[in-house]
Order: sequence, then C-alpha cells, then structure tokens
Amino acid sequence: MRVPVGYVWADSPLHRARAGAKLAGLIVCSLAAALSSGLVLAALCLLACALVALSRVGWRRALRPVWAMRWLLLAVLLMNALLFSRVDAVLELGPLALTPVGAAQGVRVAARVALVGVLGALLTATTRPQELVGGVRSLLRPLSALGVPTEAAALAVGVTLQFVPTLLREGRQLARAQEIRCGHVASHDIMRRTVNYVRLLVPVFVAAFRRADELSVAMEARGYQVAPPCDKGSRKGGSV
Repeated sequence: MRVPVGYVWADSPLHRARAGAKLAGLIVCSLAAALSSGLVLAALCLLACALVALSRVGWRRALRPVWAMRWLLLAVLLMNALLFSRVDAVLELGPLALTPVGAAQGVRVAARVALVGVLGALLTATTRPQELVGGVRSLLRPLSALGVPTEAAALAVGVTLQFVPTLLREGRQLARAQEIRCGHVASHDIMRRTVNYVRLLVPVFVAAFRRADELSVAMEARGYQVAPPCDKGSRKGGSV
C-alpha cells in the first residue's frame, strides 16, 4: 500500500477524527494564537503538546516545521527584541535597542508561528490527502449557496497536496545531479551558493509547469468539469 507523503500511520483519536473537524480546529487555534497572548497563548502551547502526545506521530515529526523555520524564528525574535521599543532599554546601539518588552514580544510572535507550524504538521500527519480534500469541501459547502466555487477550491487543495511532494522529490534529484557534476550546492561561498540554488529553481519551475499542463490535458481527456453549486445532477457525474 502506498503511504501518503507526510502521513504517519498510527491508531490514535486524531487519526480517527473527521478531517473537517481537524481543519476547523486548526483555523480556530490559529486565530486564537494570533489574537491572544500571555496565559491564553501558553494554554494553546500546552494543548499542542497534548495533541502531539495523543497523536502518536512522534515529537521529531511534529517539530520538524519548527526546526525548518529556526532561522526565521530567530530573525523574528531579534527584530522584535531590538526594534519593538526603546523604553527601559538594556542595551542601545544606534537605532537598535534591546528591551525586555521587545524580547517578550519577539517570544510571543515566534511562539505563535511555531504553534501554527506544529498544528499544521499534526494535521498532515494524521489526515490522508483525500480526507483533507473532503474536509475542505465540507467546510466550504455552506458557501456554495453564495456562489463560491467550493469544488474548485477543494480541487486546488488536492492538486497542491499532490504537487508539493512531487516537486520536492524532483528538487532533491536535481540537487544530487548537480552534486555529481560540480559538487555540493552549499559547499561554496555565498555568491556561488546563490547561483547554484537559482540553477535549481529554473528546472523545478519548468517541471511544475510541465506537470500542470499534463494534469490539465488528462482532466480534459476524462471530461472533468467543475459542477456549478446549483447543478446537483451534473455534480454527481462530473466530479473526481
């Protein structure tokens, strides 16, 4: 059986929960994290830790997005600590001023970003791609009465979930090919490293456009059409 990319096989309450409910929970927790601070933000972090333990996906898998964003989080922390305020500055250096208020603000912003990353990792690790597409469709279904193309949105989510792992795999293959030809992409100075990464971006974008064109041709050949919200009969026969 083919394992979905990012999905972790396990038997936990989070795996058995409905995808729509998990999506709604992610949205609510993200909004709460963005609008709250202090005790509420700490409670959300404790909730995320409890969900990681409950999901049985492992701390390494759940914290992978945080590790990938470590330099961004560090930059956010430093920018807030040095630029947020000049009141009660501990250290001043020209336009920069290190303050306790700025450091606290940086910690809050970094915690919010890390929290959303962990919750998003839990969602993809406990939900199969086809279930996630169904969850998006169920959440957007009430908007179909207003003329919102919910089927197109669900289709876009499904295509994205399939494209991203494929493009990442092709990027790794191109990086290995470049290593064979001229060494590791990150083994040179900063300018040479930038040139190497730009060389990787061009074929990755070309591959993305090629795969998108192949997908559109395949869908047209199968007669796929996004059914309008009010046409229930055509929706039954024209969806995938």
